[in-house]
Amino acid sequence: MRPTREQEDAEFKRRAQRLEDYMNTEEYRKFMVQRLQLLDAGTNDLEKRGLIFHLCQREENPAEGCIFFIENFGWTFNPKMEPKHFPFKLYPFQKEAIRKAVDSIINGRDIFIEKSREMGATWMFFAYIPLWFWLFREGSEFLVGSYKEKLVDDGTSGSIFGKIDYAMESLPKWMLPNNFNKLKHRTKLKLTNPSNGNLIAGDTMNPRFGRGDRKTAILFDELGFWDYAKSAWDASGDATNCRIANSTPSGYNFYGMLRETGIDIVSMHWHEHPLKDDAWYRYECSRRDDESIAQELDISYSKSREGRVYPEWNEENVERGKFDYDPTLPLFVSWDFGKSDDTAIIWAQRTNRGKIRIVDTYRNSGHNIDFYIPFVNGYQLSDSYKYKKEDLDIIDKHRNWKSAIHFGDPAGRFQNQVTDQSVIDVLKTYGVIINYKEAWKAFSVRKSAAKRLIKDGVEMDKNPRTDYFNICMLNAAYPKVKVDGIETVRSEQPRHDSTSHYRTSFEYLSMGLEDMPHKRTAPIDKFPKINMFNSNRRRAIRY
Repeated sequence: MRPTREQEDAEFKRRAQRLEDYMNTEEYRKFMVQRLQLLDAGTNDLEKRGLIFHLCQREENPAEGCIFFIENFGWTFNPKMEPKHFPFKLYPFQKEAIRKAVDSIINGRDIFIEKSREMGATWMFFAYIPLWFWLFREGSEFLVGSYKEKLVDDGTSGSIFGKIDYAMESLPKWMLPNNFNKLKHRTKLKLTNPSNGNLIAGDTMNPRFGRGDRKTAILFDELGFWDYAKSAWDASGDATNCRIANSTPSGYNFYGMLRETGIDIVSMHWHEHPLKDDAWYRYECSRRDDESIAQELDISYSKSREGRVYPEWNEENVERGKFDYDPTLPLFVSWDFGKSDDTAIIWAQRTNRGKIRIVDTYRNSGHNIDFYIPFVNGYQLSDSYKYKKEDLDIIDKHRNWKSAIHFGDPAGRFQNQVTDQSVIDVLKTYGVIINYKEAWKAFSVRKSAAKRLIKDGVEMDKNPRTDYFNICMLNAAYPKVKVDGIETVRSEQPRHDSTSHYRTSFEYLSMGLEDMPHKRTAPIDKFPKINMFNSNRRRAIRY
């Protein structure tokens, strides 16, 4: 039950009193006196200014230098509180998180940060730590990003660069680089240090995020909400030795899976915050739904995403383990075609017990369809594509697999303007015949078939590729819409996001297995080829 107005007033009054009591402690007063003394010393005495720079820089112990810098010159802004501007006095859990982050950046290690809401993580990891490197460590280049453009740089204090601007403008002028001109050196998605060439750049979510020039560190804000989290994380691996994944959970998705890879973990739970107690938690729970409590407060990955398309995809129906390709069983391959989006491929077999066995999966983006031919026939066509080692390993693994029956997207029969060939035409030239039906375009039909297939039982060989496929099935969800100001789940069509391509490929597999005549082993194309740029249909062609 939501709190009443009286309960709200009482809770906010209680919180204000706890904050006032905290700011009136002897420790806090000493902290404020030290800040004022350092500011005065640096403003009026050049020699002391040099000492302050040394204490901030701390070559022998950079993490403590960063903490000194933040505690004595940092401010934060919170429009929900009074006062709205706070000297950034770090709590013990925040200091420990900064030590781990700075150490990871300097020594080139990835780090995973999970948090409850409003723990100061964005201020620390995306504003003050990059700003400290920008000021005090030559040769520093940072890339910061989030899943929405306005969260990166929209000119407000709510964005990452807005926080960096606020932090920088709160510094005494003598701490800024020589010749720094905000109009010249602070441009859209970029902050340049004219004294040492250091750079903080920004970008928004995309599959190629982080691909490019080398960076000291690449920072992902709210990675749990990125549609292309895996693609962006993988793409940035060649550009930096230190990737920082920061988020609250959003179900068990790529961000949740990343936690289990052995990466260094920093966990910032609300109970570590001195101003948040059980009464605070009970009040927050009273104004949130279960999903919000799990994600925003409890750092829970187990809470199911609201509006899941396939709740049947669970431990009861899906068994994961060692399920190798069986040469005695028929092989099926399903495709969801993409170019800028993913092309997603699933290899499956029907076991003698009637279950479907997923023996492998593969996804990639940005390639023409012939890039994928070696993955289904085991032989590299030419040197026109440069395959990664992991790609070549998959190609070699599939080399001795038998010819498969293929199912795919009916839209693959449309021609494109460049080659006057459809995806299905190109695949056919390499002996890959895609089966499809017009009815497969309807999501409701595909969903019903997929649910039946899942309930019959799924065995899935466990490897990094199927791990991601599993995440996609777990996180396929319907969109939320607001009706009369109330947010509800609309279950007509799933969201189009990073989960869509594997989900759709699995649905085509389900349709193909149901529609395929039991005794037929040779594929058949039941549809005429259609030119999408010409409204006149061509004659039906039988392959």
